[in-house]
Amino acid sequence: MAALDFGMAMARGMLPTSEKAQKDLINLAGGRNIFKSEDWWNQAVDKQISEGYRTVERQDKEFLMPSGEYQPGKRQTSTTYGRTIMGQFSPVTGPFGMPYVPSYNPIFGYGGGLERITSVSYKAPEGAVSYYDPKTGTTKYTSRDFDVFGKREDYTAGELADIERSAEAGATRAKKQTEQAKASQKRLRRGTGGLAAKAILPGDKPATGLPALGETGLGLGTATLGKGLML
Repeated sequence: MAALDFGMAMARGMLPTSEKAQKDLINLAGGRNIFKSEDWWNQAVDKQISEGYRTVERQDKEFLMPSGEYQPGKRQTSTTYGRTIMGQFSPVTGPFGMPYVPSYNPIFGYGGGLERITSVSYKAPEGAVSYYDPKTGTTKYTSRDFDVFGKREDYTAGELADIERSAEAGATRAKKQTEQAKASQKRLRRGTGGLAAKAILPGDKPATGLPALGETGLGLGTATLGKGLML
């Protein structure tokens, strides 16, 4: 059974047209260029249809390790309170510069008209590849974002109809390609099954063990029926 990557499976009409569903399949496969069997793709789509496809909940950050692999960093969140004045957010601190945490009222919100801003940062795994940035004078890490998938979402009726149409079109294309391949092989066998298939290639010797016809002229000076002819 053939192994296909995402693009090949998509070209065969085996995958849904929904971008969210495709994103889930690529994540399950391990990437766009990872090859999986036809059965794997079919089973993955069947599971999506029965249970729904996973949707992206958020993006996290992963860091490059000396081995060349990436490992997720530790997600850290912090909350800052302040006011926006002239389009700029100004944090509010408590005594001794400590973070200020106002009281919260379920009706009026945070006291004094304060805004709450939550920021996210990531701590690199121990041993992650780092480099010195002369512009900022700090140590930085090679990292990239990755999707974190959460709850599942069911296909709509229209998306299910698209899957059915794509599968039918893919089956038609596959059948046509198979027929073309068989016709090509048939023409090849027809062209090599006659006298051309029995012709002696340059350098080969006849199966009789005798010299090929016309190779030694009239046989003068050669062995003929076990005798040497000398004229």
